[in-house]
Amino acid sequence: MQIQTGAADAWPDGADTLPVSTIPDREVAVTSADSNAAPAQEQLTQYQPSFTGTGKEYFRIWIVNLCLSLATLGIYTAWAKVRRLKYFDRNTQLNAASFNFHGDPNIIFRGRVIAVILLFCYHYLFTFSKTLALSLFVIFMLGVPWMMRSALRFRLRNTSYMGLRCQFHGSLAGAYATYLPLGLVVLLPGLLGVLMPHKPGILAFAFIPYLSWPWLHARMRMYQHKGLAFAQLSSSCSLTSGSFFLSYFIIGLSLLIFVMVIGMGGAIFFASFKHHALENYKVFIETYGWLLVPVGFLVVLLAYAIFLSGSTLLQVKIWNKSWNATRFPGIEIESHLPYKAYYFLQMKNLFLTLLTVGLYRPFAVVNVYRFRLQHVSVKAASLEQLLATQHAQTTQAGKSGQFGQASGDSSADLFGFDLSW
Repeated sequence: MQIQTGAADAWPDGADTLPVSTIPDREVAVTSADSNAAPAQEQLTQYQPSFTGTGKEYFRIWIVNLCLSLATLGIYTAWAKVRRLKYFDRNTQLNAASFNFHGDPNIIFRGRVIAVILLFCYHYLFTFSKTLALSLFVIFMLGVPWMMRSALRFRLRNTSYMGLRCQFHGSLAGAYATYLPLGLVVLLPGLLGVLMPHKPGILAFAFIPYLSWPWLHARMRMYQHKGLAFAQLSSSCSLTSGSFFLSYFIIGLSLLIFVMVIGMGGAIFFASFKHHALENYKVFIETYGWLLVPVGFLVVLLAYAIFLSGSTLLQVKIWNKSWNATRFPGIEIESHLPYKAYYFLQMKNLFLTLLTVGLYRPFAVVNVYRFRLQHVSVKAASLEQLLATQHAQTTQAGKSGQFGQASGDSSADLFGFDLSW
């Protein structure tokens, strides 16, 4: 398993992606309310998040980060991520106030070192011996859920809005219940390949649990969204384990049909040569052989466009479902990310990134980030009053020796680290 949280530039990213598993960088800022928290007659005001940054500004940050990361053999990536997150957070505004990121790059660097060690062990040491494979398997299964929870706590605890910190209150038991099945699904094929190298039939069965990914993905989102907190406000989430099943099924079936049609068409085309003499086959290749390369390129391009359409539709549905199901007392969210416009934006970003040999990447990231914010709205009776109340409660909690949200949970810095790139 590639150790990541969130999908920052992904995914599709994340990213990224914003990744991703993982929580997108700005998701915490977009919160929703319990419909019973406010009187029915109270009018809600809609607040629209906005992004004030530009692709040109981010390009300067991105190119410096890239050059320094390459010059330091990846060591600078931790400091690069802090610069990136600070730029995006400080240029993200809600009700004329900006967010901020306070993460320590040294903690992120510690996460980088741990991620590299884990990946090295999995890719190079896992196959050395059965004993070593079993030992590493146990280490992964016991360590990864704890690390994922720690990464979520670190990321959110270091995000603030109007002087109030975000938090993650997901329990350690919940982390193991969520990420242990995921670790088992990802690591089982490799483990069986080491333990039973001469039984390919059993190894093939080890991939069957991957069919449970829609349920695993939904459980990860449930754990993440139910553990969110902003100041003294804790979230609730109405997602269920089967919330993503229909989306995955429809998109997966469509892609499978496309692959089968392309495969059958190719097989029929090349099999037709068996009915012709070898001389005719040579004449055909000499005459039309030059068409094979451009036709093959177009087929690959079409296949990727179809795949991108499916993956984009899945991103849109999961994004909207997840945030429309998440609520905070006194705050509501409406997420209405449109599929068609988002897909054409992704296609445009892909084309320009390929055309510029990757130099358009920072502009693409800004375009996607701004587009998502444009289709999210936050509703509250009075955001100013709610924030004032949270400031007062946080101050009172700090004076009484209770958990202080303004400064955050210090253990998230002491034991936390970030695993995403």
